[in-house]
Amino acid sequence: MANQGILKKGEKIQINKNRYTIVKQIGDGGFGEVYEGKNVKTGQKVAIKLFKSAAFTNPAESKMYWERERDITAATGGYPKKHMEYIESYEDKSDRSNPKFYIVLGFVENATTLKAWFNDNLRSAKPLSVEDMIQKIFLPLCDFMYYAQTKGAIHRDFTFNNIMIVQEKKDPLPIVIDWGGGKMFDPVTLTDEPPLIDDMEGSGTVIITPGFFAPEIIMQKPPLPQTDIYMFGAVLFYALTNGYTRVKPTISSDYILHPQDYNMNVSDTLNDVVEKCTQYEPKDRFRTFNEIKEALQQHLDGNISGLNQLPSIESGNSFILRIKNNNAIVQLNPLNMALEDGKNIRIGRELMIESAAWKEAYKGVFRGITRCKANGVDRPREQFFLGYSKAKNIFYIHEGRNSNPTYLNGQQLPAGEWIPIQVNNEISIKSTTVKGIFELISVLDLK
Repeated sequence: MANQGILKKGEKIQINKNRYTIVKQIGDGGFGEVYEGKNVKTGQKVAIKLFKSAAFTNPAESKMYWERERDITAATGGYPKKHMEYIESYEDKSDRSNPKFYIVLGFVENATTLKAWFNDNLRSAKPLSVEDMIQKIFLPLCDFMYYAQTKGAIHRDFTFNNIMIVQEKKDPLPIVIDWGGGKMFDPVTLTDEPPLIDDMEGSGTVIITPGFFAPEIIMQKPPLPQTDIYMFGAVLFYALTNGYTRVKPTISSDYILHPQDYNMNVSDTLNDVVEKCTQYEPKDRFRTFNEIKEALQQHLDGNISGLNQLPSIESGNSFILRIKNNNAIVQLNPLNMALEDGKNIRIGRELMIESAAWKEAYKGVFRGITRCKANGVDRPREQFFLGYSKAKNIFYIHEGRNSNPTYLNGQQLPAGEWIPIQVNNEISIKSTTVKGIFELISVLDLK
């Protein structure tokens, strides 16, 4: 922490309609200084961040970072548990050649960085166990970061210096700070498959903390939601290995972290979680923080022998439903049909498969199976449902709402049950020409 800040103890500053007294400097980062302040009228304690003009090439760049942190911090507001609350922001233009940019945040008492907290925990007479750290620190981080992602926020510098730990009733509580290097994205795309790093256009912006940055960042690619997931894995690696961080990568495999190499007591499940978080390609990592939470919960529930991972889909391959008689294919994304998330796919309603030569009369139907409209109005009918269990890593089939029974390997599906379906199982529908084979097949190999 710097001894001499830009603002002085006892100094009063006006921010919009509020006047604050500076109590003391409490932080000094690359982009700004943070002060404890007090609202002169209400007495409310606040944290005031003043961006350093010397950290930027010009006022326009400083303003860009200020606006970005302001917008992202505000976007993550509304989280029901304790977090870094956004209060207000201000651009002081009194000196037009050197404007000042402020952000006022809720004040968090008795906070320390995760790095400092972890070092103290290691030296403690009764250090927190791995299970307690997961339960009290890493699961709450998953909850908050998933909330932030649903609001369209990417942190990009999610490290042990930007996670604060607050002691509440003897329990640690994590709070994520400093969204200045972040980026907003369209949360509708959160579960979309990320592109390959080589296919991403460069952004020219590099914000890194050694030992934690994701490969796409050092290559000047724009951050993705999975960028924060990589850094979460690096932080978890640090915690599980009693303070190790990643060595400087020289090849792509160096980015993948294996905590068991440094601590043989790490369970196979936790080792798998870190490995999946820190895969080189973003598409091979967990898609969301909710998925990480589910995986960590497996360890807490006693499953320590390894993670039930999603199917491994190599580049150029995908799960498809293949229609045998005309080689039609439908690509399937397991995450979009996860039964644990209340999702499935209705074949014959959401997905229409042409089983014969196209005619206009077949539009919106399975030929000979069901029409999905009556007098121009949708009907709740489909031939069958497909779903995927993340916990069991198995696809399931369920009979649809129609008059044509569905058969799995020659046996009619029972009503009201989800039935496991293995790769290469055959699905058929009575009195029609439609037959499907469920298999993992390379789309690139199809001629």
